[in-house]
Amino acid sequence: MSTRRVGWSDQPFGSTTRAFDEWRLVDGDLRTFLSLTTKWMDERFASLWREIGERPGDPEGPDHYDVFYDEVGIDSSDYHWILRAAVVRDAVSAFEIYLEKASEEVLRRARLQWKLRGGRSPNYNDIVEFYRSQLGVDVGTTEVRRIRQLRHILTHQRGELRTKEAREQFGSSEDTFPDYRVELLPPAVAQVLDDLGGVVRQADQAAWQYIYGSARLDMKVAEGGA
Repeated sequence: MSTRRVGWSDQPFGSTTRAFDEWRLVDGDLRTFLSLTTKWMDERFASLWREIGERPGDPEGPDHYDVFYDEVGIDSSDYHWILRAAVVRDAVSAFEIYLEKASEEVLRRARLQWKLRGGRSPNYNDIVEFYRSQLGVDVGTTEVRRIRQLRHILTHQRGELRTKEAREQFGSSEDTFPDYRVELLPPAVAQVLDDLGGVVRQADQAAWQYIYGSARLDMKVAEGGA
């Protein structure tokens, strides 16, 4: 029986790079983690809210919300913000790891490797340039740059929007008063996953041709950049 690969495909039993297989598992985990954790915690928050409301009232005591907050220790909206921020950060990390590993597969096929010291990863900008110049794919699109900027704000500023430009780009456009923390609604997080996934698929189709197909690297250019 022939085992010849007929072309790139991300369908079940299709043919992709090993890096893509790893990325796809992480992407699926993140989507499931976000969905299940949101569902379970919404149910738990709602159950506790109802249970507190059914307790005997005390006109002199704390109000419903204060009791809820004292028992839970976090506002439900803050909980979900932290959850979504974690998913965005990990999604960007998975994207960058994919790019590195897929580029290593391409280079290995040509008996090349990144010139690194001490087990360090290649510079991100060098990886982006490698995909552009060698594989003809733009993995540093405008949307990818925006998502990486969002990850930077979430990681190094814990979502604080310190400039007018950042507030206009990542805050809510519906509020009268400007946001000073990144707005992370479920559709926006899902879009981050989808946008990164679209770039990964484009990159993998190109990388596949150099690993399993007939495409070959320009050896001189590759040796200069890797």
